[in-house]
Amino acid sequence: MERYLYFSEQLVETTGENAMYPLSSFRGMTPSGGAATDLHFESRNGELTDDKVNVAHTGKTFKEFAHLMGQALQRNHRNSVLILRDGPSTPGDGGAFDSLGVNAITTIA
Repeated sequence: MERYLYFSEQLVETTGENAMYPLSSFRGMTPSGGAATDLHFESRNGELTDDKVNVAHTGKTFKEFAHLMGQALQRNHRNSVLILRDGPSTPGDGGAFDSLGVNAITTIA
């Protein structure tokens, strides 16, 4: 079963900042400042450059964020869609990423 990562701003209906990628297109992550990380995915439109999702995280270094992200991706393999959003989790999304301290998500395709 293919698994997906869904990224969303807390108020996606007003910001339009969301994206969904299959985990198989994940290429890696790089630090993007003291409290932010760029997640790289294979381009959705066939371009040579990666699609990026910038995740601002509070109180976590890049190394801590990467470690927690790896742990979250290994949990609950029955859930095919893993939701990563800024703000608190809601009932039904599993809260798998609450410990990451996410406070802003920006998709760059």
